[in-house]
Amino acid sequence: MALVWIIDVVVQYVKILGGRQQVPAVVRLAAWLFLIALVIVGIGLVATGLVLLDDYLATLPPTR
Repeated sequence: MALVWIIDVVVQYVKILGGRQQVPAVVRLAAWLFLIALVIVGIGLVATGLVLLDDYLATLPPTR
């Protein structure tokens, strides 16, 4: 049931972003800013994970 609720929220969010649902301009702007911030945070997490992985792999002894 929780998955259905999550899908419903995502569908409503996409409708707001796409302009199919009438909401105030401030809400649409906030939704876009939230999406952009979420993408930036995701890129930062991936970059941090890659740096940590590189640091870990650098400590391992070399193989043939």
